[in-house]
Amino acid sequence: MKKIISIIGIFAIILTFLYTGNTYAASLDTIDITVNKELVRPGEEVTVAINFGQDLGSYTFDINYDNTLFDYVSAEGGTPNDTGAKVRVVFYDSTGGTAPRSNMQVTFKAKEGLTTSNPTEFTVVGEGLATPDASPFDDITVPIIKSVTVEPQYIDYTFKLEYTGDIIKNQEKEMELSYLSSMGKYYENVRLIAEARDSTKRKC
Repeated sequence: MKKIISIIGIFAIILTFLYTGNTYAASLDTIDITVNKELVRPGEEVTVAINFGQDLGSYTFDINYDNTLFDYVSAEGGTPNDTGAKVRVVFYDSTGGTAPRSNMQVTFKAKEGLTTSNPTEFTVVGEGLATPDASPFDDITVPIIKSVTVEPQYIDYTFKLEYTGDIIKNQEKEMELSYLSSMGKYYENVRLIAEARDSTKRKC
């Protein structure tokens, strides 16, 4: 009988710990992540801002980025560490809860010399999240994704049609068509429609 009571007591303790572990941390549902621009030109900066929606006394956030498109510039709201493809920002309120933070941000710069359109993403995960009085939140393990496109400023093409002599109606003539742009977008197919005018009609 004593063994049965002991076993029941052990199970009760285990269940208590399991129940406490499942309910101890809450989800940080107020978090909001934004980017200040969705179209980024080469050489421009873009900022990933994380608003917690409430004060936090500690947190660690990882912001992953494409290092073929961006360079890390700076971070605000903690101690940053850039690994070349991920920026980790760690914050802990060493005052014991009197200097919490409600937001943080990381700034990147698009690389110079990009000549094509490049859709990409910033992904954010977090751990060690806690209120100023050390009440924990669940880790953010499912990445929060913010999409941007790095694309150069395209310049319109200039078309030039060259020929010798006059254009005569119903008479074939050899012409040379050329086009030029210092930063034109690539097109797989181009269609040009031209209309020959009667060279004998002149304005006075």
